[in-house]
Amino acid sequence: MREKSLSFRLLDTHVVAGRADDVAYVDADGSLTFARLLHESASLAGALNQLGVQPGGTVHLDLTGRAEVLAVLALVRLEARAEPGASVSLAGDPVVARVGDDEFAWDVLMKAGRGDPAPAARFDSEDYAQHALAEHGELLAPLLAGEKLTR
Repeated sequence: MREKSLSFRLLDTHVVAGRADDVAYVDADGSLTFARLLHESASLAGALNQLGVQPGGTVHLDLTGRAEVLAVLALVRLEARAEPGASVSLAGDPVVARVGDDEFAWDVLMKAGRGDPAPAARFDSEDYAQHALAEHGELLAPLLAGEKLTR
């Protein structure tokens, strides 16, 4: 039997298993439960999808903290990759998405994505999970293990 997608195993599986209200992420700004982290990252993934990011696509990330965590989880949800110089960029403080000459504020992205959040893929495409874990293992490993990510 094939293993479920990395995206599903990171968050959805914990929510489905009854851990929706357990704390999944903690930083200086507070904490997020597995359900909230799933909701926020799926919303961001939905917004990125609306901006044209598809599986195998790339997004330039220049983020830290909570925004970085949400962006990485959103990329995994889309099976996209972080790559410098990509045509879609998430950067700054406050965070702005840039696509060509267009700019979108973080709160606008999140509101747009909430209308059509991205679902987790059922299965990963070939080698995607290995790539994502190699690139972002320090962020993904605790969540994959059902542990709290602290930054």
